[in-house]
Amino acid sequence: MKERLKNAKGFTLIELAIVLVIIGIILGAVLKGQELINNAKAERVVNDSRGLVALAYTFYDRYGRFPGDCNASGTVNYTNATATPTTFAATATPEFCYPPVINTALPNHQWNELLQAQLLSGIPRDLAKNLYNGAMYFAGLTSGGVVYNAIMQRQIPCYAAKMLDKNIDGSLDAGLGSIREREVNTFRTTTDAWTNCTASESTLVDVVYLFDKTPN
Repeated sequence: MKERLKNAKGFTLIELAIVLVIIGIILGAVLKGQELINNAKAERVVNDSRGLVALAYTFYDRYGRFPGDCNASGTVNYTNATATPTTFAATATPEFCYPPVINTALPNHQWNELLQAQLLSGIPRDLAKNLYNGAMYFAGLTSGGVVYNAIMQRQIPCYAAKMLDKNIDGSLDAGLGSIREREVNTFRTTTDAWTNCTASESTLVDVVYLFDKTPN
């Protein structure tokens, strides 16, 4: 029995230190990898938003109006600031909505027009979804009696919203410039340093990108 106990060996302090160092390296690599993934997804939000603006103006150059502006009034007819991906159709119907066939402004008009113009391929429900599974689409939002054309990026984390704000406006303010935080059915119009993001950078917010004009 004594001989058996004598041969039983535990970890030395040096061995334990080596194990802890290895664990630290692995955790550091995992955290760094997650940071890189988060940054890549946030950059994709920026690029997708800019891409939609480019598509809108390409469509405008061809047809003299923005996609989804079914009555050629200068603003997108769809006004829902809180749409979800399931709001949009799971089947594409490529067609132009001008002159409008029906009076109701449908969420799919914008995507079907872009499909008809052969500027995109796919189906509305997939096209209207960002990397965070929130909705991404064009809308006409009213503030102070004026309708503004906007790109909605719904339910994106604060770090992605801030990257979008920094890249487009050059500063971080949720109530000034082209990038605003959604407020009820419109957007914030007073200066705000993304106070809804104070608790965590992972907090989900809705972002409005005013791409053709701003109130100030």
